[in-house]
Amino acid sequence: MMLIFTIQQGITMHQRLSNYFGKQCTAFTANFVKVRECFDTDAIHDMRVAVKRIRAVLMLLEKLDPAFDAEKAEGELSRLFKLSGKMRDAQVQQQLIRKYESALNQDFSDFIHYLNRYEKKSIRRFTGYVEEHKVRDYTASLQQTADEIPGRKKGQAIGEAIINLVNELLEICGNLKSDQVHDENLHEIRRKLKQCNYLLSVFHRDDPALPRLSQTLKLLETANDLLGEWHDHVVGMELLRKYINNASKTQAELPVQYLTLAEAMAAHRHTLHLEVINLMEKQLGIL
Repeated sequence: MMLIFTIQQGITMHQRLSNYFGKQCTAFTANFVKVRECFDTDAIHDMRVAVKRIRAVLMLLEKLDPAFDAEKAEGELSRLFKLSGKMRDAQVQQQLIRKYESALNQDFSDFIHYLNRYEKKSIRRFTGYVEEHKVRDYTASLQQTADEIPGRKKGQAIGEAIINLVNELLEICGNLKSDQVHDENLHEIRRKLKQCNYLLSVFHRDDPALPRLSQTLKLLETANDLLGEWHDHVVGMELLRKYINNASKTQAELPVQYLTLAEAMAAHRHTLHLEVINLMEKQLGIL
């Protein structure tokens, strides 16, 4: 899907990008404080979303200035993001399994207890890393860079760089879609579609110069919702597999409901997989 937009002359694209990036840095800092204090589920999610949006802008800066190294600039945010992901996974999975308890009318309390222990272990690792790396502001240096590099470009050049990068990402998604036997491709499609969504959010959604933007964002959001649920099932099945393997070492016979749970999760995961591919073919028009 090629996003052919006409970038209006004179729009303050530099200011939009600067404001967007500053907003994400502020959101990260505010939610990071909450996570350190109480590990609130919503705060962990919002902190991680802010990091993903920051990463998308850093990727754009790399396009605007080839001398800029996005991965290097990200620094400790990368490790922090990975550690917080473990906490997030454990929390999301507990919610998901409770839904399956209701849907299947089965008791999975032992598995939920296992996930709870996994969450506590993840929290200890997260807090240990934060205490070892006493950085008060993970984004201070990034904000200056994110303002300086676009400041050397004209507004139209920034807008065109965003559109070009989005088109590159969508082309990669189209190429990956040709082989869906391996989950790695769908993981990558999920990541790149999110990056598209974040980058396009720099524009005003109803900008008259971008008539297809609102529709494009709606389609990306739908695809990302499906991929998010698919990803939750991929993670859930992996954690369930580990739980079953551990339980088999200590129990003479695994309760049959866990095999039922594994089958139900696998079936729904496959359905979501097909829905994502169908959406890409018929609505996103990537191929």
